[in-house]
Amino acid sequence: MKIKRAKKVSKILNYFKQNFGFRSPYLLLLDGTFCAGCLVAKVNIKDQLPKYLGEARLLTTSCCITELEKLGPPVYGAMMVAKSFPIFKCGHKQAQPANNCIMSLLGEKNSQHFIVASQDNELRSKIRKIPGVPLLLLHGNCPTLEKPSGMTVELIEKTSDEKTLLSSHEARTIKELKKQVFGEEEPKKKKKRRGPKGPNPLSVKKKKSKTNDSLHGVKNKLESEGKKKKRRNKNKVLAQSA
Repeated sequence: MKIKRAKKVSKILNYFKQNFGFRSPYLLLLDGTFCAGCLVAKVNIKDQLPKYLGEARLLTTSCCITELEKLGPPVYGAMMVAKSFPIFKCGHKQAQPANNCIMSLLGEKNSQHFIVASQDNELRSKIRKIPGVPLLLLHGNCPTLEKPSGMTVELIEKTSDEKTLLSSHEARTIKELKKQVFGEEEPKKKKKRRGPKGPNPLSVKKKKSKTNDSLHGVKNKLESEGKKKKRRNKNKVLAQSA
């Protein structure tokens, strides 16, 4: 068996182990359609299924065998294959159709942890509505374990959510215990919402007007020119007196 295929079946079986309490050896319930399918596909049930699933007990019911006997020569080979397996006591005094027999064994919760092997589409559709029932079928000549049905996954998700949520009574009890241990909780003061702060007046520099800057430049220029003129006149007077 390929590694990928082995990992897939191991993952599915672990799901049923963890959530529904399945244990090895698994109880594998075979109907006539599966036996007939294996005969046509040349699948050795006793050899291949334990290799695929691990340790397993292969079982059928007297109702399944009786149904094959009634169908006569066309399914004689399938009947002989079915008769080679141990018979699980279904408790039906009068033989029932195989589908009804298997459904009655499963009940509403599959409390006996059966894995059902069938090629009957109608039966498999009914079984998928019962949470916690693994289904095995032939895909070509390969036994294939189906993924958990939608009903199965829905039930597990619902129960896991219920475990995490506290009931109203539990919530009240926890609140009372907190009061006894820690006392009354002080009401939390509401923080006042502050508006946006304005800029710091000390950090804000006053803008210098451009007109003042230009006038100041003209003033400095006139003063420097006046000083130069006075210096020239002084030099001129000194030259004449000499």
